[in-house]
Amino acid sequence: MSQPRPWIDEIIDVLKELGGDGYYEDIYDRIYDRKRMNFIGKWEASVRDAIERNSSDSEKHTGKRDVFYSVDGIGKGHWGLRNFEPYGNNVNLTDDDSGFPEGKKELRKHICRERNPMVIKLAKEKFKAEHGKLYCEACNFNFENKYGEIGQDFIEGHHIIPVSQIPEGYKTKVDDIIMLCSNCHRMIHKKRPWLKRNELNKLIIK
Repeated sequence: MSQPRPWIDEIIDVLKELGGDGYYEDIYDRIYDRKRMNFIGKWEASVRDAIERNSSDSEKHTGKRDVFYSVDGIGKGHWGLRNFEPYGNNVNLTDDDSGFPEGKKELRKHICRERNPMVIKLAKEKFKAEHGKLYCEACNFNFENKYGEIGQDFIEGHHIIPVSQIPEGYKTKVDDIIMLCSNCHRMIHKKRPWLKRNELNKLIIK
């Protein structure tokens, strides 16, 4: 039985719905929920093959299209869209964020830029190359030290430029991203405006 559309097109649409990146299990679940493909045989293998054949991060890359990239490194099963552009309708506001003084519309623009997985990936790579490991720039927490292998190379990226200072059409740069643990990231979103890099340690009660 043939498929109604190429797997690569379905995967692209699914990753857009997921916010630009996702693990294999997330991708499988969303594809199945959409019910737009024929689920015959080991269809999950076809999904993996389509991703790997269209990513220069994979040894299976055909050299034609370079659509996907490995977010956490080969073998982690976490893939993103290389040219993904987040959009406002794909952003959820938290209770704390909803009180942002510039308003929900501007906050959505900020979160869109912050969530671009490619920029975060490059920022993490640069930080690790400079420091040898990924750790929180506010409290120095290292996920691998605490949780072992599952925490290896895990950290969250945060955009440090206040929304009110972002000009129209501004493209997020790697240097606009700082590394934060989940707790500090949550707390920094309660601060208005965002703290500068050298002010992060003020969050911590000594």
